[in-house]
Amino acid sequence: MNHPRVTVLMSVYNDQGYLAQAVESILNQSFRDFEFLIIDDGSPDPLDALHSFSDPRIVVRTQENIGLTRSLNKGIALARGDFIARMDADDVSAPQRLEVQVAELQSHPRLDLVGSSFDVVDAEGRLIERKELIIDPVYRLWRLQFHNNYGHGTVMFRKKAVMNIGMYNEDLLYAQDFDLWSRLSNKSNTSVIPEVLYGYRMIKHSRQTSVKNYDKQLATAIGISNRSLMACNPELTEKGCEEVRALYWKFQLESITYRGIASIAHTLEGFCSRYGINHTEKAGLTSMVVRDVLQELKKSENWTDDVRTDLISTFYVASGLAGQANM
Repeated sequence: MNHPRVTVLMSVYNDQGYLAQAVESILNQSFRDFEFLIIDDGSPDPLDALHSFSDPRIVVRTQENIGLTRSLNKGIALARGDFIARMDADDVSAPQRLEVQVAELQSHPRLDLVGSSFDVVDAEGRLIERKELIIDPVYRLWRLQFHNNYGHGTVMFRKKAVMNIGMYNEDLLYAQDFDLWSRLSNKSNTSVIPEVLYGYRMIKHSRQTSVKNYDKQLATAIGISNRSLMACNPELTEKGCEEVRALYWKFQLESITYRGIASIAHTLEGFCSRYGINHTEKAGLTSMVVRDVLQELKKSENWTDDVRTDLISTFYVASGLAGQANM
């Protein structure tokens, strides 16, 4: 196999518990033209589960521990496939995952990234929550200014496109995927498959690790979001970003403010300019964002109907769509 169509990329650090299930879920794919590149990132214990497989598509690279971000970049550089599918050692991919995502990328040459809906499952594989991703590409891009839209392990991307933007930022220990998608995405080069193609496993030790590093993860994600929001609205300060982000995030402010609504409108206008959103797309997006704003206002008793109507009219004016509000 000189040039597989797909490289499945997994970085492993001492992840023994579910590794065999993760590997089996890839080897059992209906799509067969792939290599499975596994980076052993300096695991202190031997990865015995890997040695039980003799499939020639498995390629293991062992190295000193350098961390997830650098390991993934090393894997991207080594990958022989045109398409790279991410995979994590605790998780499972549905048998049709690669087939469906390859078909999506091959059918739409402008696409650089495709994700999918996914299930969050417990240690025994029981469903905890189903994560259905945003289908509308413009609204999904808008939400990407605030938070990560994709499960890291669910994505498949074009190797060339990711290499062209410098791959993962090796200065980041956390939220490196959010940063990468934020730099990669435009209004027409990403897609999501509504079908559930991935199972993300929530297990005790991973939750403990997440809690331990929560503040660092959150700070990194906020920094990435600030960069995106300020690129859309250069007048925003960090405090202004908090007020805009309150529309979707409740980590910093519990609710949106009067000033925040005006800032959201100006940020939306800048977003449309930055990404070349046409008038029809802008009108549709503005309606969605107004819906989001109204949902937030309904949660507060301090906003009367008259105030809501006035604010939403102001929102449309600030967004450059005066006269289109039907309140």
